[in-house]
Order: sequence, then structure tokens, then C-alpha cells
Amino acid sequence: MKEFEVAVGFVFLVGCSTSSGGGAPPPADASGADAEPDASSADAAGGDAAAVNDSSVGGDTGALLDSGSADAPDGSASDGGCPLSWLAAPNVDPSIEVPVDGGVVILHAAGAGTQNYTCTANDAGTAWALTGPSADLSDCNGAVIGHHFASEAGAGYPEWQTTDGTYVVGHKLAAFTPDGGAESVPWLLLQQVSTGGAGTLSQTLYVQRLSTDGGVAPGPGCDAGDTLQVPYGAEYYFYGP
Repeated sequence: MKEFEVAVGFVFLVGCSTSSGGGAPPPADASGADAEPDASSADAAGGDAAAVNDSSVGGDTGALLDSGSADAPDGSASDGGCPLSWLAAPNVDPSIEVPVDGGVVILHAAGAGTQNYTCTANDAGTAWALTGPSADLSDCNGAVIGHHFASEAGAGYPEWQTTDGTYVVGHKLAAFTPDGGAESVPWLLLQQVSTGGAGTLSQTLYVQRLSTDGGVAPGPGCDAGDTLQVPYGAEYYFYGP
């Protein structure tokens, strides 16, 4: 079996800058039906990484997770050094808006890594099928605060885990491709299906994947069993009470 890594150059700009652990598995619907549509494969809700292990990275991320949430005396920056706008809810297409009872932004992270694919056979020949993302999650200062990967239920149930071991598993509700965005994985709205731990992510109700750059697999035509890693970046917004 051959393994490829596609060197797709992209520039990922975030507010200040930009492995996998595992949580409890969500409902075992791993059929891929909820993977995101793109030209060649089903890209699941924000991606999902290869296998999940149950080891937590460990560490205290309390200060990082609250970055941007405290009002500064001058109203311009938080105690964590992030602008208050870091936790402002973004304007998005109505198709991927968070429901009115979905809460407020409780965490915003920049994701950078790869969307991973395996070549599989089908009636038409072969095509790249998404196995999930493998990405670091960073705060506005570029400090890594967590990781994004496929949960144990597969590509249709992506997981985000912070370095304190807290996690949320989501399931795609809707996808949106902005004008000129066909070369990147879609923007998404996902709903929480399970959480764990006592940190910020345990309060998550909804997740948005926005401002994506890259991550789309090539068109059909590959050797069954081959693997592919396509670089991508995205912004993730987590909503809760």
C-alpha cells in the first residue's frame, strides 16, 4: 500500500495566529452518510482523523480556554491577551447559523493540519474516501490548546479534545460552500452528540467550521488501499450556555 502526502500550499490567516486523543464514542452510525459533500468524497463534519486512542494529552488549559472571555478595563482586550472579538459570533450564511437557543461562543480555536483519505473501490472504479482530520487547535496567540480527529465512531462523528482531556463529539447538520470556495472543504454547522471531562468543551452544544482553506482530495482515479493527507486550515467556534 502506498501513502501520499499532498503538498498543497495555502495561507491560513486567523485572528492572531494558529494527534489525537479519544473520548467516549457517540452513536455508532459510522456509515459516512453525514460526511461533507465535495467533488470526490464525503468530508465529515469538520474532518475526522484516523484512529482515536483514549490517551489524553494532559495539562492545565484553564487560562487558555478562557482567553478572550474576560472584559478588559478598556474594553479592547481580554486578560488572556486576545481581542474581545476573538469570542464574537461570526456572521455566516443562514444555512449554517446556530439556532437561537444554541448559546454563545464559549471557545474559538484555529485548526491546522490535514484531511486524510483512503482510496476505496466502488461501482465506478476507485475514489478517495475521507477517514478524518488530524489537526492542532490553537488559541489567538498561537498556543496549542487541543486536537481534532475522528472519534471512535468514524469520519461522520469528528471529535475535538483540549489538552485537559475534555472533549466534544459532533455530527454534521448542514454544509455551505462560499463563492470561490470549491477548492476547500465546506463550512459546517455541527451538533454535539457527546461530551466528556469538566472543561469548557463539555458545555458545547454546537460547533461551526468556518474560513476553510484546502483539504479537498483529488478527483477519482487512485489505487485501492493508498492513503492521502491533504493540508487544510479552518476556524472552529464552539457554542454553549
